[in-house]
Amino acid sequence: MISSTRFSAPPAGSRQRATNWRRSLATTVNVLLSGPGGSLPAARTMMQAGAALVRAGGAGVFIDNSALAHGGQNWLEMTADGGPDALSFAFASIIRSDQEVWTMGMHAIGLRDIVMKRADIEVDGFDIVEVIRYLSRGDKPIGDGHVLADLDGPRFQAFTQSSDNMPPGSPMHNPFGRLKLVSMRDIGENN
Repeated sequence: MISSTRFSAPPAGSRQRATNWRRSLATTVNVLLSGPGGSLPAARTMMQAGAALVRAGGAGVFIDNSALAHGGQNWLEMTADGGPDALSFAFASIIRSDQEVWTMGMHAIGLRDIVMKRADIEVDGFDIVEVIRYLSRGDKPIGDGHVLADLDGPRFQAFTQSSDNMPPGSPMHNPFGRLKLVSMRDIGENN
């Protein structure tokens, strides 16, 4: 959704028209863009459409799928970049609870949302952003049972989950599901 203020010159000749034009300067208009999503190319197309509205005077972009807002200049820079990092930053948010960290909005780029224990990030210094970047590049898809490993850091096993706890029909519902990352240390302790 894009908020913008409309600026157009008043038609010549009428005091009433000029007054109405001055009132219109204080009017905010929200424009809704809706598209199929579900892939990097579709997300890139939505970015370009949003950028056109920003260039036409829009103040910024709000993403319903992830409850993120971006200022107009930031949106134009991400659109110009157009790469997987820019797309994931534009469409996916990171949420933290007391126990977990997860993403919301990855379905806009065709991916499962990620969920993991907060302690795995805080104790091991693991960065969920690196997982988002890795998945967005699409070099090697991660599926159920796959292992994510850093030679010098933590290792995780991925488990797919069908539910993301958002009701179907909600813009935040991810139809691709979730990818739960479980620390190999936790797996070893539970065996």
